[in-house]
Amino acid sequence: MQQNVRTLDLFSTLFNLWRYPDFTLRRIVLATHRNYTILLAILEAVGLSFLFLFVVKAADIYSVELPRLLNVGVSLAVIVFLPSIYLISALNYLIVRLKRTGASFKGFASGIIYSLHPIAVSAIIFLPTEIAVFGAYLFSNNPSPQVINPLPFYFLGFLDFVFGTAAFFFAVRLTQVLFGSKILVAAFAAISSVVLFTAFEVAKYILLKW
Repeated sequence: MQQNVRTLDLFSTLFNLWRYPDFTLRRIVLATHRNYTILLAILEAVGLSFLFLFVVKAADIYSVELPRLLNVGVSLAVIVFLPSIYLISALNYLIVRLKRTGASFKGFASGIIYSLHPIAVSAIIFLPTEIAVFGAYLFSNNPSPQVINPLPFYFLGFLDFVFGTAAFFFAVRLTQVLFGSKILVAAFAAISSVVLFTAFEVAKYILLKW
């Protein structure tokens, strides 16, 4: 690893992640101060929470009233998905310690959070647009949003898919930069998948008991 970096600028860091991912990820992990890391984590948790509501069709399970769905989405983001992001960081940091990369827990957690920034971008830009177009029916099958307005549904869905794939790419690059082993990268993916699956199940339980 390289010499420590004092402070990261949010926007230049996000821009450089797309141009020089490996170099920028190293800078994030080694920086002393990382601006807006918690804000990014919260936005990513919101994105994951509303993805969960979309997958389980929460309007059919819970309520068709949009204000209550928004309240549930934000609440689950804080209660379930934000802790899950840090739990993923904590469990995988054990691998980082085994490799002795010199990364601190805060540095590694920031690397994960910055890696997932496309989810935050999606939560800021695409999610409000989808809610404005479809309302509570975004989270329903009765009727489904693709039936109500298919063109924006598939267009916005494609953008969500692209940004979700980008988040996966950056997370994989981070593990490759720090671990340098396909086995450890696979372990990272397995641990992260188990945590997210568990988070979805916990969120489903909370939703049904709400």
